[in-house]
Amino acid sequence: MPPRLNQDTLRKATVYLGEKNYYERQQLRELFLAQGLKQIVCHSGLEALREAMLETPPDLLVVASDFDPGVFEFIREIRMQQIGDNPFMLISMMVAPTHAEALNRAIEAGVDDIIIKPISAERVQERLRLVTFHRRPFIVVDGYVGPERKTEEPRPRNVKRIPVINTLLEKVNGREMDKLALKAAVEGSLQMVLQAQLDSQSFRLGEVCERLVTAYDTGAIGEDVQNDLMTLANVLKDAATLEQRLRDQQLSSLCLSLAENVDGIAQHYEYPTTSEIDLIRKITAAFKMAMNAPAPEIAAPPDEIDLSQYQ
Repeated sequence: MPPRLNQDTLRKATVYLGEKNYYERQQLRELFLAQGLKQIVCHSGLEALREAMLETPPDLLVVASDFDPGVFEFIREIRMQQIGDNPFMLISMMVAPTHAEALNRAIEAGVDDIIIKPISAERVQERLRLVTFHRRPFIVVDGYVGPERKTEEPRPRNVKRIPVINTLLEKVNGREMDKLALKAAVEGSLQMVLQAQLDSQSFRLGEVCERLVTAYDTGAIGEDVQNDLMTLANVLKDAATLEQRLRDQQLSSLCLSLAENVDGIAQHYEYPTTSEIDLIRKITAAFKMAMNAPAPEIAAPPDEIDLSQYQ
């Protein structure tokens, strides 16, 4: 027997609705009220919704695909921890059956669920039960952070499935989620996501370094080498930011220093010094060694890398 939603506990959950059409917005509000939800805030514009998100994150965000031209980027920003205090809030998007492009963009942005219009009470109840009790774990891959997406191709073995906090489920189960509890729960999930992002960066870093070393070894030095050097510098900067958020200041500083040196190499990529090519060879090994170290004090770069010689 499928799990049932308890109206007594649902009334503690907060839902934000984003729909630009007044009549559809009111109808949607009534459909969710009928499920037992009481804390429903309706929004007719993206800016007002953004401001509300900064003040208090909802347990569930339901937004139409035509709500605003920037709605997909808005969802992506939530997932990338750029808006609000809970990047793991449940997000459902309402899409017209004829808008296949919107459906694909919604999935790529990181929504948990798609609700095909027209909306009915039965459909609201079905989708609400789905996201509450059967939420998919998050993955981090190729700049994407969000629920695991269905695909015909097998998931790469290095991509981890990360269980994240579901505040709607917490409230349905009768557990209180004040600001302190929310912060602690989000922090726990966020640490796993940040580590997965860092792991993803290390794979990108290794691929770029391998291409660069091959290019310099074979003398096949074109504009793509400069592009790879700039990519490598950006990956290192991203890694520095992630390490800082993971509270490893030493490794963060190392990545920033390496990024500055790689930026310098990119300025004269056709004629690098022997020591600069040597630096590129060492970056991946040093980065992986530091990342896999059991404690921050062991995360210092190896002695053989002296950054001063590349400046």
